[in-house]
Amino acid sequence: MPTTDQYIAFDLETTGLNVEFDRVIEIGAVRFDAQGRELDRFEQLINPQRPTSPGAQAVNGIRDSELARAPIASDVLPRFLAFVLTVPGAPLVAHNAGFDAKFLGRELGRAGMPTPACLVHDTLALSRRRLPALPSHRLDRLIDHFRLGSEVSHRALGDALVVKDVWLRLDGPNAPPGMLVSYPVHDPSVAAQPPRGWESLDRVAREGGRVWIVYEGGTRGADRREISPRRFTQKGGVAYVVAFCHVGSREKFFRLDRIREYEAVAAP
Repeated sequence: MPTTDQYIAFDLETTGLNVEFDRVIEIGAVRFDAQGRELDRFEQLINPQRPTSPGAQAVNGIRDSELARAPIASDVLPRFLAFVLTVPGAPLVAHNAGFDAKFLGRELGRAGMPTPACLVHDTLALSRRRLPALPSHRLDRLIDHFRLGSEVSHRALGDALVVKDVWLRLDGPNAPPGMLVSYPVHDPSVAAQPPRGWESLDRVAREGGRVWIVYEGGTRGADRREISPRRFTQKGGVAYVVAFCHVGSREKFFRLDRIREYEAVAAP
């Protein structure tokens, strides 16, 4: 659980979707408390020193000519980290948080800066757990569902403000730890990090071991199976472990929120 009652909702705009090749072009963030009172804001364009893809420009409307006049990431990131660390222990919040956590971590890595030891709570995953009957958990659909009276702007600060409202409507401050999916800010070119609470499964993967899992929702229904975990990943805000399944004799993706229990296979 967070050590403060403050949170920082943030959003990134990027030149594209490839974390190794593309760059962050805008950071927007808002600090607020558990009652929804806004405490501070951060907003800054960033010169990526490379062209923005046509697809990204079509979504966010940010032109290369605007970015050419902006400061580069190594000048912006220290100010953003100072904003984040103003209140030690305050978690970050983002929609599809794995994407933002990786992009932010990669930019910090390029700049030779350390990653902050704070988690990024995922409103996309929380929405899927709080509202399982909702047909879509996209940010614009959640705006309609909660009748927020705003819209997805595809600009960093505007979308961060929406994330703040969605986090509060989903009662994120009072969500039990088991309901939250959270990611560390990390540079994916250095090492993949397991979501919080899955460190022991990550240890089995690093040691090349096997585990028994009770898994619900697969093609075989709820059953017990033996797997060899390889690595963690995320798709669409859902955390998975990639593992070799000894039942089907092939590599598969297993959603972490559908693994009801697991235990290490005893060595022969």
